[in-house]
Amino acid sequence: MGLPVRKVGVVLTAWLLLAAAPARQLPPVDAAIAIAVNGDELPRDPAPRIVGKGGGRLVVPVVRIYSALGIAVSRRGDTITASAPGKTVVLRIGSASATIDGRPVTMDAPALSIGGATYVPLRFVAEALGAQATFNARANRVEIVSSLVGRTPALEQRAAGGAAQIVGSVSAIDLNSAPPSLTVVRGPSVRTIAITSTAAIALQDVVARTSAAGTLNDVHVGDAVSAVVLADGRVASVIVRYASRIGTIAAISGSQFVLDGGFIMSPDPATTISLNGDPAAFSDLRVGDAVVVRLNPDTNEKRQIIAARAVAATPGPVGPVAISSFTLEAPRALRSGEAYDVVLRGTPGGRASFDIGTYLTGLPLPETVPGIYAAHDVVPPDVNFGPTPVYGHLSAAGTDAPRAEAATLLAVSNAPPQIVDIAPLGGQTVNNNRPSIYATFRVPTGVGIDPASATIVVNGADVTLSATRTDQFVLYSPSIALADGPVSVQVRIADAAGNVQTRSWSFTVRAR
Repeated sequence: MGLPVRKVGVVLTAWLLLAAAPARQLPPVDAAIAIAVNGDELPRDPAPRIVGKGGGRLVVPVVRIYSALGIAVSRRGDTITASAPGKTVVLRIGSASATIDGRPVTMDAPALSIGGATYVPLRFVAEALGAQATFNARANRVEIVSSLVGRTPALEQRAAGGAAQIVGSVSAIDLNSAPPSLTVVRGPSVRTIAITSTAAIALQDVVARTSAAGTLNDVHVGDAVSAVVLADGRVASVIVRYASRIGTIAAISGSQFVLDGGFIMSPDPATTISLNGDPAAFSDLRVGDAVVVRLNPDTNEKRQIIAARAVAATPGPVGPVAISSFTLEAPRALRSGEAYDVVLRGTPGGRASFDIGTYLTGLPLPETVPGIYAAHDVVPPDVNFGPTPVYGHLSAAGTDAPRAEAATLLAVSNAPPQIVDIAPLGGQTVNNNRPSIYATFRVPTGVGIDPASATIVVNGADVTLSATRTDQFVLYSPSIALADGPVSVQVRIADAAGNVQTRSWSFTVRAR
């Protein structure tokens, strides 16, 4: 068995090639499976994938296919409903059960969420749409031909009790109106809704699979939104959904960059870019920058690139109001409920605050003694973000000091790392009594895995010291032949924030 790098190997190989190549060169993306709907090739992010044991099963990004056919799609939690003239398809992530026009059907495999996109077996797409769906392995291409074409999706859908559900994408946020408002678009339709203090706002990152209460300050243009408007016009609830891709730029060209996790990013015309909190151009980004790409999970539009570059703070007296120093103290990446300290020194008698990137802003810094503003804060629940710059602000007598940046980045993760690919597979029988035993890792947030935390136990014996451990995989190659029979494996890992994940499986050796 070769190196344990199906996913990891692609990433590492691409990275090494990039390191040796000029910065303008990027790895080819042709390895992704192409997909065409009614003759029109779709973008390959998300692309069809081969998943599962053995030769695997082909799964395709179903929401992207529906959108290409103009079929309206709505999502509530893990349930996805597609509506076209004379056709309604309902499926649930994690389940193989679905309905087509109310008729129950069973898919070949459960619907999956991969990188924020929903995947289903290709055969189900053909059945649900009455379409011709084929995969040409030689051409590495999926072709879908369907006569079912939807209408322009409706922005507003009627709900029970005279309420309405507004489904679309955020096109504008007005925090200065009274009450503040949100503008939602879907196709040619536009609707502006007032958000009062009684409206419950939930923020969902479909990649990190987190949900947290929020405010309009946390909503970004381009996010997917579903709002329930009551019969009297009040907004009862707003669910805001986005997909985040977090990592460090490993290589960059004039129009693309590659994150260290292998994600290839090409900005859309509407993508906005910020670097350390300030507007920036794509050409301002550099290898080594920490990046959060915020996508709309329904349309896959890449609306924001939030980049951070660690720089030494350059405080000093500038004018009558100044910040002389600004520091962040956090022992490591944190989890909800853990504390960190922020201290700003500057002109006394002012008002100070700090921002953690664009995630948490306007956090107060009380003046504890003249000229020293300090806070011992606790990370709120259900917050996740990769290494992010922290900025300090100070104003006094109506004058603002130049913003200061802490030299330390802050990262927060409450989502445990994932043990993705394993070998030999669970339940598999191998005829090699010295098989390579491995597991590959993935982090849903930007908080990396601590290689020293990885342990591997085979047949009850801890073989960690004989294994190769990295932040992306663990590999154990037995030095002594394993006896014929069942072999149990347990792998345990932890990320830099201390979130732990364990996976156990077994396979069988039959060498004689």
